[in-house]
Amino acid sequence: MEKSDSGSPLYNIGVVTRVTGIPVATLHAWERRYGFPEAQRTAGGHRLYSEKDIARLRWVKSQLESGLTVSRAVIAVRAVEESGRLFLPGEPETSARAESSSMSFTSLRATLLNVLTHHNLPRADQLMGEMLAFYSPEDLTMEVIGPTLNAIGEAWEQGHLTVASEHLATNYLRHRLLMWMVTGPTPRPGNPIVLACAPGEWHEGSLLMLGVLLRRQGWPVAYLGQNVPLSDLANFIENIHPPLVVLVAMSEEHARALAEWPRWIRQGNGQPIVSFGGRAFVLHPELQGAVPGIYLGDTIPAGLANLVQLVQRTEK
Repeated sequence: MEKSDSGSPLYNIGVVTRVTGIPVATLHAWERRYGFPEAQRTAGGHRLYSEKDIARLRWVKSQLESGLTVSRAVIAVRAVEESGRLFLPGEPETSARAESSSMSFTSLRATLLNVLTHHNLPRADQLMGEMLAFYSPEDLTMEVIGPTLNAIGEAWEQGHLTVASEHLATNYLRHRLLMWMVTGPTPRPGNPIVLACAPGEWHEGSLLMLGVLLRRQGWPVAYLGQNVPLSDLANFIENIHPPLVVLVAMSEEHARALAEWPRWIRQGNGQPIVSFGGRAFVLHPELQGAVPGIYLGDTIPAGLANLVQLVQRTEK
């Protein structure tokens, strides 16, 4: 028997909602508001969908789980498909798709930096959707967003970006990371790992990245973010009883402030393990011995690996 064309309308809406996990009411709403997907109709008026429609729906759903709005995801799936870079069942490999799938992280970083510094957020949304068709949020966090955040900061320091442009670009990427942290897989049971910047520390990029990577592995996270006073942190810890606390400092001044944490955070049985990291400890290795607790390492992957070992130790 000849295999049916993947563009042929074969599946009713009940089948589609079962295989995609998208409710019937949602499919109806998307069709009314966005004209997506463009289901064909039987003589009796019932909707029929093709394998390509199902692939498109799955792709859009993955973008929603990664933080895009429905309208942006629909725009992105159409743009990616038109460019030949979205794999749909039964379609031959195209040169455009082959080129996209082999795009280097270097070129992706350069493109993302360019569109953000030119304030083109719709294009940034589209680019993010295209990247997510080929790479995981974990890969994009480490290989694209992290380096792009660094490049934005360097451009501002060198006077190539205004404060407003730097804030726009940085906050776009921060929001993406925060969304991936929130929409990670269902966390495993247990109290969350607490992530906080040192008192006075406003640079949270590496802490955000670490939070995303932990959540993508299923670890529960309580993300406190920038400039957390040690007294407030201590009260928070007493309330939620985390197994681990992660403190991050980028500058020497803020790293030295972390040496005061034992004055506030109780130690001993039943108390959390306190760990720390950040650029200050890489640039000034002597600070590693000046701050009590466990140093997580010089890189985010090393910190993640050490954190996972530590939290697994607390579970035994």
